Amino acid sequence: MCAQSLKMNAEFGIDELPILAKSDVVVIGAGPAGSSAAVAAAAGGVTVLMLDKKEQIGLPVQCAEYVPLSLAAEVPVPAECIAQRVEGFITYIHREQVAQTRAPGYILNRDVFDLYLAERAVRAGVKLFTKAKAVAVTDQGVLINQQGKLSMVKAGVVIGSEGPKSVVAQAIHCPPQVLAYAKQITVKLRKKSQWAQIYFSPSIPGGYAWLFPKNDLANVGVSIDLSLGGKVATALAEFQQYLIKEGVISEEVIRTTGGAIPIGGPRMMQQKNLMLVGDAAGHTHAISGEGIFPAIVAGKIAGSLAVDSIRTGDVNVLKQYPLQCFTRFGEFVKRGFERKVEYNSNWGKMEFSVLVRKTWFAFPEYFES
Repeated sequence: MCAQSLKMNAEFGIDELPILAKSDVVVIGAGPAGSSAAVAAAAGGVTVLMLDKKEQIGLPVQCAEYVPLSLAAEVPVPAECIAQRVEGFITYIHREQVAQTRAPGYILNRDVFDLYLAERAVRAGVKLFTKAKAVAVTDQGVLINQQGKLSMVKAGVVIGSEGPKSVVAQAIHCPPQVLAYAKQITVKLRKKSQWAQIYFSPSIPGGYAWLFPKNDLANVGVSIDLSLGGKVATALAEFQQYLIKEGVISEEVIRTTGGAIPIGGPRMMQQKNLMLVGDAAGHTHAISGEGIFPAIVAGKIAGSLAVDSIRTGDVNVLKQYPLQCFTRFGEFVKRGFERKVEYNSNWGKMEFSVLVRKTWFAFPEYFES
């Protein structure tokens, strides 16, 4: 028994806990990454259990909800999951338009989309436990807390897709993730638009502000790298007032949300019978924060490899996972992280508009070596 398991055993009395279930594959977190992994594993004929700490999958929404059109090639996106299609995004620096980039995509109803993916997994044969929080991963399996009651789930392969504070990442001994922080409001849009809007300003260090149209509504938000200064709430309030003054949005706030965005690049993604997917693995673009597409792709890869490992009885099969992920989306994530490092190292040293052009993918400079 490893030192971590000994510590857990002393703290929780693991040997005395009831065994809630046994499954070939246990997926922690029923977001897009987790549900995609669960479906892929179930399609291979192994038993799959998916855990989620929430009572209702998809809520609260912690996402700006913009995804590329290419997502539909990876997973079905039913019409009810789509709030609006957009043609691309307009980039502003110092509130002046500097680029218009065609990048067709969807603004999702993320709560509907996440619930659809989880229900799709259940239809594929996945057993779903909600209100089941993973507390730790040990040699014995996954320790979970269901409304104050501790129990164990035995697992052959464990896939962690529960975000930046992943207990699977802790079991792999990953260091804490570097995070940006975002806050978003949903408001009424005074005039419909087919284009998303991105705003860069020195008052939003290490991040940007956005307006993503949802027909008569819009998601309006700000993300900030706190290591460079600034306050998320202050930046959002200033951006909101600017849009109100310009007649773009109304004052009424319909919904407020927020969350953390991994910006430290990919982590160690696999160890023994454990794999990380999505935000838990750092599968996000460190500048834009885009993560849904790579999360779904990584989930499918992880689920398929879990099947191979279970069927062959060879845990070493899972070592293919990082390379397969890199082949599919590694350059996208890697370049985003490199540009984030460049942005931070030149913060306050380079003229702001030049810095944005070098680190934002609306401009040719972003793609230069």
